Amino acid sequence: MRKLLLGFLFFLSFSAKSQETEFSFNDNGMTDFIITSVEAKPAFEIYKKVIEWINVTYKNPNKVVLSTIENQFVRFEGSSSEFYAMNAISKIYVPVKYEIEISIKDGKYKFDYIGMTIIENNIRIPYFNTKTKEELGKYPIFKNDGTLKSSYKYFTEVPIFLNNLNKSLLESLISNVKKGNDW
Repeated sequence: MRKLLLGFLFFLSFSAKSQETEFSFNDNGMTDFIITSVEAKPAFEIYKKVIEWINVTYKNPNKVVLSTIENQFVRFEGSSSEFYAMNAISKIYVPVKYEIEISIKDGKYKFDYIGMTIIENNIRIPYFNTKTKEELGKYPIFKNDGTLKSSYKYFTEVPIFLNNLNKSLLESLISNVKKGNDW
């Protein structure tokens, strides 16, 4: 019985560590996705609130939603001039499009960063649509010692942007404020 209990506790601690709750970037690359708990919310309600959040957050919501499966899944593409910065002589933000996939289950959702595309002169250049250091190693962003080259040192800000985006979504999901005409 004691071995069974210890095994169960070990499994619980392992599974708790395997689900990330915030994006981060380290020597192993960037977090692939995060799981966010929304206790006592059924999948259909989470889905409805995700769609409402997209409608409020984005200027042209019909253009940013790429795909949906009702009550299960939403994929959308946003754009920002504050998502990604490069370092030339100084910090320079470049306009990008980013793609997010939200998978929904009762009481939780998965916020999955698919990738970003740099927009230059109306030409889309796929960039960092991968997660791990091995995959990122295909790009010339790391020095031989494994650290980021100086021109890419601001890539570590991408997880901050994604965490803020997820926080905005979560606040919308847990908010019960009804918008009215009392203005």
